[in-house]
Amino acid sequence: MSSSPLLRLEDTKRSFQILSNPHGFLGWTIADLAVFASTSEATVVRLVQGLGFRSYQEFKLQLSRTLATLETSASLVAEPNDPPETVLSKTFAASEVSLRDTLEHLDTRVFRAVVELLAQARRIEFIGSGSSGLIALDAYQKLLKLGLMCGASTDPHNFSQVCALLEPADVVVAISFSGQNPDTLHGARLAKEAGAAVVALTGLGRNPLSKLADHTLPASSPDSPYRPEAIAARIAQLCLIDALVASLHILAEPFSSRRVEKAKKALSRPQKTRSP
Repeated sequence: MSSSPLLRLEDTKRSFQILSNPHGFLGWTIADLAVFASTSEATVVRLVQGLGFRSYQEFKLQLSRTLATLETSASLVAEPNDPPETVLSKTFAASEVSLRDTLEHLDTRVFRAVVELLAQARRIEFIGSGSSGLIALDAYQKLLKLGLMCGASTDPHNFSQVCALLEPADVVVAISFSGQNPDTLHGARLAKEAGAAVVALTGLGRNPLSKLADHTLPASSPDSPYRPEAIAARIAQLCLIDALVASLHILAEPFSSRRVEKAKKALSRPQKTRSP
Protein backbone atom coordinates (compact mmCIF):
# COMPACT_ATOMS: atom_id res chain seq x y z
CA MET A 1 0.00 0.00 0.00
CA SER A 2 1.87 3.06 -1.21
CA SER A 3 1.52 6.59 0.14
CA SER A 4 1.20 9.65 -2.05
CA PRO A 5 3.03 12.99 -1.70
CA LEU A 6 -0.43 14.54 -2.13
CA LEU A 7 -1.56 12.98 1.17
CA ARG A 8 -1.69 15.88 3.64
CA LEU A 9 -1.04 15.71 7.38
CA GLU A 10 -4.72 15.93 8.32
CA ASP A 11 -5.46 12.97 6.04
CA THR A 12 -2.77 10.94 7.82
CA LYS A 13 -4.41 11.74 11.15
CA ARG A 14 -7.77 10.51 9.83
CA SER A 15 -6.15 7.27 8.67
CA PHE A 16 -5.09 6.68 12.29
CA GLN A 17 -8.72 7.10 13.32
CA ILE A 18 -9.61 4.25 10.95
CA LEU A 19 -6.86 2.06 12.41
CA SER A 20 -8.15 2.67 15.94
CA ASN A 21 -11.34 0.76 15.08
CA PRO A 22 -10.66 -1.30 11.91
CA HIS A 23 -13.32 -3.99 12.44
CA GLY A 24 -16.06 -1.49 13.17
CA PHE A 25 -14.98 0.60 10.20
CA LEU A 26 -15.74 -2.22 7.75
CA GLY A 27 -19.48 -1.62 8.13
CA TRP A 28 -19.28 2.12 7.58
CA THR A 29 -20.31 4.04 4.48
CA ILE A 30 -18.37 7.02 3.18
CA ALA A 31 -20.90 9.24 4.94
CA ASP A 32 -20.35 7.40 8.25
CA LEU A 33 -16.59 7.85 8.05
CA ALA A 34 -16.95 11.51 7.09
CA VAL A 35 -19.06 12.16 10.20
CA PHE A 36 -16.71 10.15 12.44
CA ALA A 37 -13.63 12.01 11.16
CA SER A 38 -15.39 15.40 11.12
CA THR A 39 -14.67 15.92 7.45
CA SER A 40 -16.38 15.81 4.05
CA GLU A 41 -17.12 12.78 1.87
CA ALA A 42 -14.87 14.26 -0.84
CA THR A 43 -11.96 14.29 1.62
CA VAL A 44 -12.58 10.61 2.44
CA VAL A 45 -12.40 9.74 -1.26
CA ARG A 46 -9.21 11.77 -1.62
CA LEU A 47 -7.75 9.99 1.41
CA VAL A 48 -8.24 6.46 0.07
CA GLN A 49 -6.99 7.50 -3.38
CA GLY A 50 -3.96 9.10 -1.75
CA LEU A 51 -3.28 5.78 -0.03
CA GLY A 52 -3.14 4.11 -3.45
CA PHE A 53 -6.66 2.66 -3.81
CA ARG A 54 -8.99 3.27 -6.73
CA SER A 55 -12.13 3.44 -4.62
CA TYR A 56 -13.50 3.39 -1.09
CA GLN A 57 -14.86 -0.14 -1.61
CA GLU A 58 -11.46 -1.41 -2.77
CA PHE A 59 -9.93 0.11 0.36
CA LYS A 60 -12.41 -1.68 2.62
CA LEU A 61 -11.96 -4.97 0.77
CA GLN A 62 -8.17 -4.85 1.18
CA LEU A 63 -8.52 -3.93 4.86
CA SER A 64 -10.88 -6.86 5.39
CA ARG A 65 -8.40 -9.25 3.77
CA THR A 66 -5.53 -7.87 5.82
CA LEU A 67 -7.44 -8.23 9.10
CA ALA A 68 -8.37 -11.82 8.21
CA THR A 69 -4.74 -12.61 7.41
CA LEU A 70 -3.52 -11.13 10.71
CA GLU A 71 -6.07 -13.14 12.68
CA THR A 72 -5.16 -16.34 10.84
CA SER A 73 -1.45 -15.69 11.32
CA ALA A 74 -1.93 -15.15 15.04
CA SER A 75 -3.55 -18.59 15.36
CA LEU A 76 -0.51 -20.19 13.69
CA VAL A 77 2.10 -18.87 16.12
CA ALA A 78 3.61 -21.61 18.26
CA GLU A 79 2.90 -21.14 21.97
CA PRO A 80 5.27 -21.98 24.84
CA ASN A 81 3.15 -24.95 25.97
CA ASP A 82 2.42 -26.38 22.51
CA PRO A 83 3.35 -30.07 22.15
CA PRO A 84 5.58 -31.04 19.19
CA GLU A 85 2.65 -32.36 17.12
CA THR A 86 0.86 -28.99 17.45
CA VAL A 87 4.01 -27.13 16.44
CA LEU A 88 4.30 -29.43 13.43
CA SER A 89 0.72 -28.72 12.38
CA LYS A 90 1.10 -24.97 12.83
CA THR A 91 4.36 -24.91 10.86
CA PHE A 92 2.80 -26.59 7.84
CA ALA A 93 -0.34 -24.45 8.09
CA ALA A 94 1.79 -21.30 8.23
CA SER A 95 3.44 -22.24 4.94
CA GLU A 96 0.04 -22.69 3.30
CA VAL A 97 -1.08 -19.27 4.53
CA SER A 98 2.18 -17.72 3.37
CA LEU A 99 1.74 -18.99 -0.20
CA ARG A 100 -1.90 -17.96 -0.40
CA ASP A 101 -1.26 -14.52 1.06
CA THR A 102 1.76 -13.92 -1.17
CA LEU A 103 -0.24 -14.67 -4.30
CA GLU A 104 -3.10 -12.46 -3.13
CA HIS A 105 -0.84 -9.45 -2.54
CA LEU A 106 1.30 -9.90 -5.65
CA ASP A 107 0.72 -7.41 -8.46
CA THR A 108 0.67 -9.60 -11.57
CA ARG A 109 1.56 -6.59 -13.73
CA VAL A 110 4.79 -6.17 -11.76
CA PHE A 111 5.51 -9.89 -12.06
CA ARG A 112 5.10 -9.71 -15.86
CA ALA A 113 7.35 -6.64 -15.99
CA VAL A 114 10.06 -8.49 -14.03
CA VAL A 115 9.87 -11.49 -16.38
CA GLU A 116 10.29 -9.22 -19.41
CA LEU A 117 13.13 -7.35 -17.70
CA LEU A 118 15.02 -10.57 -16.92
CA ALA A 119 14.42 -11.92 -20.44
CA GLN A 120 16.08 -8.86 -21.96
CA ALA A 121 18.93 -8.55 -19.46
CA ARG A 122 22.54 -8.91 -20.54
CA ARG A 123 23.37 -10.39 -17.15
CA ILE A 124 21.35 -11.25 -14.05
CA GLU A 125 22.92 -11.20 -10.58
CA PHE A 126 21.23 -12.55 -7.46
CA ILE A 127 22.49 -11.23 -4.13
CA GLY A 128 21.57 -12.12 -0.57
CA SER A 129 23.18 -13.15 2.71
CA GLY A 130 22.26 -15.76 5.29
CA SER A 131 19.07 -17.65 4.41
CA SER A 132 18.45 -15.19 1.58
CA GLY A 133 21.76 -16.29 0.10
CA LEU A 134 20.40 -19.82 -0.21
CA ILE A 135 17.50 -18.50 -2.29
CA ALA A 136 19.97 -16.56 -4.47
CA LEU A 137 21.96 -19.75 -5.12
CA ASP A 138 18.78 -21.70 -5.91
CA ALA A 139 17.73 -19.07 -8.46
CA TYR A 140 21.17 -19.12 -10.05
CA GLN A 141 21.19 -22.89 -10.42
CA LYS A 142 17.80 -22.84 -12.15
CA LEU A 143 18.51 -19.97 -14.55
CA LEU A 144 21.88 -21.47 -15.42
CA LYS A 145 20.10 -24.41 -17.07
CA LEU A 146 18.21 -22.00 -19.34
CA GLY A 147 21.49 -20.73 -20.74
CA LEU A 148 21.08 -17.24 -19.29
CA MET A 149 24.09 -15.20 -18.23
CA CYS A 150 23.68 -15.08 -14.48
CA GLY A 151 25.45 -15.30 -11.17
CA ALA A 152 24.80 -15.45 -7.43
CA SER A 153 26.78 -13.84 -4.63
CA THR A 154 26.21 -14.52 -0.94
CA ASP A 155 29.29 -12.83 0.49
CA PRO A 156 28.86 -9.05 1.00
CA HIS A 157 32.42 -8.30 -0.09
CA ASN A 158 31.90 -10.22 -3.31
CA PHE A 159 28.48 -8.93 -4.24
CA SER A 160 29.48 -5.33 -3.52
CA GLN A 161 32.19 -5.64 -6.18
CA VAL A 162 29.87 -7.47 -8.57
CA CYS A 163 27.13 -4.85 -8.22
CA ALA A 164 29.55 -1.96 -8.70
CA LEU A 165 30.70 -3.46 -12.01
CA LEU A 166 27.24 -4.03 -13.49
CA GLU A 167 26.07 -2.11 -16.55
CA PRO A 168 22.77 -0.49 -17.60
CA ALA A 169 21.75 -3.64 -19.50
CA ASP A 170 22.10 -5.76 -16.35
CA VAL A 171 19.67 -6.65 -13.56
CA VAL A 172 20.33 -7.39 -9.90
CA VAL A 173 17.77 -9.33 -7.88
CA ALA A 174 18.31 -8.32 -4.25
CA ILE A 175 16.88 -10.77 -1.72
CA SER A 176 16.10 -9.76 1.86
CA PHE A 177 12.83 -10.66 3.58
CA SER A 178 13.16 -7.80 6.07
CA GLY A 179 14.29 -5.42 3.37
CA GLN A 180 16.71 -3.93 5.90
CA ASN A 181 19.88 -6.00 5.52
CA PRO A 182 22.62 -3.32 5.29
CA ASP A 183 24.90 -5.39 3.03
CA THR A 184 22.13 -6.20 0.56
CA LEU A 185 20.99 -2.57 0.56
CA HIS A 186 24.56 -1.44 -0.13
CA GLY A 187 24.84 -3.87 -3.05
CA ALA A 188 21.51 -2.73 -4.48
CA ARG A 189 22.57 0.92 -4.25
CA LEU A 190 25.85 0.17 -6.04
CA ALA A 191 23.93 -1.60 -8.82
CA LYS A 192 21.56 1.35 -9.09
CA GLU A 193 24.45 3.80 -9.32
CA ALA A 194 25.98 1.64 -12.06
CA GLY A 195 22.75 2.00 -14.06
CA ALA A 196 21.49 -1.56 -13.58
CA ALA A 197 17.85 -2.32 -12.80
CA VAL A 198 17.06 -3.52 -9.28
CA VAL A 199 14.41 -6.11 -8.45
CA ALA A 200 13.61 -6.64 -4.76
CA LEU A 201 12.50 -10.02 -3.45
CA THR A 202 11.36 -9.04 0.03
CA GLY A 203 8.52 -9.09 2.55
CA LEU A 204 5.16 -7.34 2.44
CA GLY A 205 4.96 -3.60 3.02
CA ARG A 206 7.26 -0.70 2.32
CA ASN A 207 10.85 -1.12 3.49
CA PRO A 208 14.23 0.38 2.51
CA LEU A 209 14.86 -2.25 -0.16
CA SER A 210 11.45 -1.94 -1.81
CA LYS A 211 11.82 1.85 -1.86
CA LEU A 212 15.16 1.50 -3.62
CA ALA A 213 14.07 -1.11 -6.17
CA ASP A 214 12.61 -0.55 -9.63
CA HIS A 215 10.29 -3.53 -9.12
CA THR A 216 9.29 -5.41 -5.96
CA LEU A 217 8.05 -8.98 -5.59
CA PRO A 218 6.75 -9.25 -2.00
CA ALA A 219 6.37 -12.47 -0.04
CA SER A 220 4.24 -13.02 3.06
CA SER A 221 5.04 -15.05 6.14
CA PRO A 222 3.37 -15.29 9.58
CA ASP A 223 5.66 -14.00 12.33
CA SER A 224 6.87 -16.34 15.04
CA PRO A 225 9.29 -15.80 17.95
CA TYR A 226 10.34 -19.46 17.66
CA ARG A 227 11.12 -19.31 13.94
CA PRO A 228 12.88 -15.96 13.33
CA GLU A 229 13.84 -17.10 9.82
CA ALA A 230 10.63 -18.99 9.17
CA ILE A 231 10.67 -21.48 6.34
CA ALA A 232 7.25 -20.14 5.30
CA ALA A 233 8.99 -17.00 4.04
CA ARG A 234 11.57 -19.01 2.12
CA ILE A 235 8.92 -21.26 0.59
CA ALA A 236 7.02 -18.23 -0.71
CA GLN A 237 10.20 -16.70 -2.14
CA LEU A 238 11.28 -20.01 -3.70
CA CYS A 239 7.86 -20.29 -5.36
CA LEU A 240 8.29 -16.79 -6.79
CA ILE A 241 11.68 -17.85 -8.17
CA ASP A 242 10.14 -21.00 -9.66
CA ALA A 243 7.41 -18.94 -11.31
CA LEU A 244 10.00 -16.56 -12.78
CA VAL A 245 12.11 -19.43 -14.11
CA ALA A 246 9.09 -21.23 -15.63
CA SER A 247 7.91 -17.98 -17.25
CA LEU A 248 11.35 -17.35 -18.75
CA HIS A 249 11.49 -20.96 -19.96
CA ILE A 250 8.14 -20.64 -21.74
CA LEU A 251 9.04 -17.22 -23.17
CA ALA A 252 12.14 -18.56 -24.90
CA GLU A 253 10.71 -21.81 -26.28
CA PRO A 254 11.79 -23.93 -28.12
CA PHE A 255 15.35 -22.77 -27.48
CA SER A 256 15.10 -22.96 -23.69
CA SER A 257 14.06 -26.65 -23.72
CA ARG A 258 17.02 -27.44 -25.97
CA ARG A 259 19.35 -25.67 -23.54
CA VAL A 260 17.91 -27.55 -20.57
CA GLU A 261 18.42 -30.82 -22.41
CA LYS A 262 22.04 -29.89 -23.20
CA ALA A 263 22.63 -29.02 -19.55
CA LYS A 264 21.24 -32.40 -18.47
CA LYS A 265 23.47 -34.25 -20.96
CA ALA A 266 26.50 -32.32 -19.72
CA LEU A 267 25.87 -33.73 -16.23
CA SER A 268 25.65 -37.34 -17.39
CA ARG A 269 29.02 -39.07 -17.25
CA PRO A 270 29.98 -41.70 -19.84
CA GLN A 271 29.98 -45.29 -18.57
CA LYS A 272 33.45 -46.62 -17.92
CA THR A 273 34.33 -49.72 -19.98
CA ARG A 274 35.98 -52.56 -18.16
CA SER A 275 39.34 -53.66 -19.48
CA PRO A 276 39.59 -57.36 -20.25
